[in-house]
Amino acid sequence: MSSSTLDNWLAQRATSCPDRLAVRADGVDLTYAELELEAQAAARRLAARGVRRGSTVAIELSPGLDFAILLHALMKLGAVAYPLSPRLTERERARELSRTEPALVVRSPADFEGPEADLPLLGEHDMDALHCRLLTSGTSGTPRAVGLTYGNFMWSAVGSAFNLGVDPQDRWLCCLPLHHVGGLSILMRSVIYGTGAVIHDGFDTERVRESLANDGITLVSLVATQLIRLLEAGVDLSGPRVLLVGGGPVPLAAIEEASAQGASVVQTYGMTETCSQVTTLAPADARRKAGSAGRPLLTTHLRIADGEILVQGPTVAPGTADEDGWLHTGDLGRIDEEGFLWVEGRLGDVIVTGGENVIPDEVEEVLREHPAVADAAVVGRPDAEWQEAVTAVVVLRDGAEADAEGLRAHCAARLAGFKVPKRFEFASELPRTSSGKLLRRALR
Repeated sequence: MSSSTLDNWLAQRATSCPDRLAVRADGVDLTYAELELEAQAAARRLAARGVRRGSTVAIELSPGLDFAILLHALMKLGAVAYPLSPRLTERERARELSRTEPALVVRSPADFEGPEADLPLLGEHDMDALHCRLLTSGTSGTPRAVGLTYGNFMWSAVGSAFNLGVDPQDRWLCCLPLHHVGGLSILMRSVIYGTGAVIHDGFDTERVRESLANDGITLVSLVATQLIRLLEAGVDLSGPRVLLVGGGPVPLAAIEEASAQGASVVQTYGMTETCSQVTTLAPADARRKAGSAGRPLLTTHLRIADGEILVQGPTVAPGTADEDGWLHTGDLGRIDEEGFLWVEGRLGDVIVTGGENVIPDEVEEVLREHPAVADAAVVGRPDAEWQEAVTAVVVLRDGAEADAEGLRAHCAARLAGFKVPKRFEFASELPRTSSGKLLRRALR
């Protein structure tokens, strides 16, 4: 597909619908005209700090208004956003910063304040240009940054719109992290559509309840764990026209409970490498095909090879597909006679817990640093709340003593919270092959 350019999405919306809500966050509303002015000023302040076209800027802000303004400011400079989880430990953070060597690290709004440079801002986007890098666990065992282009986001938004529809008065609630593609895509789709994004700086059931009641929310993106918590809290989910649920398997019981209360729950399947959605149920099929991840979005193609889900299309990140253009997802699945995808597990060992990906090798390495630990293996155990609970099977050194609480504290000091094992089991030895490779399947 040849490269093309489009007018800057925010500038376009500031002209076509200047008074429409663009972002609601931190108790503040910004219209498209107001967001445009804020982004222009921020872009010039960033330029005064040396940020230029192609520069990488690491973002360590919490989800909110400043994040949205900064993201649009970077787009006006042609700089590349690199959002990092604020939950990373210093060790993990230092590793990522050394890999990318960003021109600027933004940890607070003060990091992009100051004088403004007098320079022209970009008026259009090259669809092949890099928009951002997002860190993903992947299935290779090595966390890596995936580069997504403006075209990836454009085609993702188009595909989602064909499936879910767009109303000019839509407001999409984002209570997902903005360093994940699921959250970041809400900001990108909203500006492409000219609709409103309501951003929460974390997930809280009571705050979601209030937002659903008062903010005119029409769409919500959740992971399965969040859906379960909202149901347990008795939150009325019948208001939005769509509840999009992804980030791993969704218990059928949760879908059925929400549907019985009048909620329109649609499962979605996607990943960073495909700029979010690959397949998503249409609202009309939500009950009839409950448990399915839906049909491929417009322009996205699927096939199953030896049980593995392969994806092709313009949402696939550059450099992630094979020579024939197919992305090997590492996930197992089947496509039924009507073209609906059913995801049936993973080829790899990645644990999906509450919508977060955990690489067992990384947790095992940290556990083995404990002086009492001789060996360790990490697996996902089925869990009603988290879908999979990170579980450590630990072999202690002869004569050494350690308990779950101490090992958990050891991990918590070195790993982001979602990677810390929720359960600990102790064994005299771990199952291994004759060549010493861990038989993780036997532990499961």
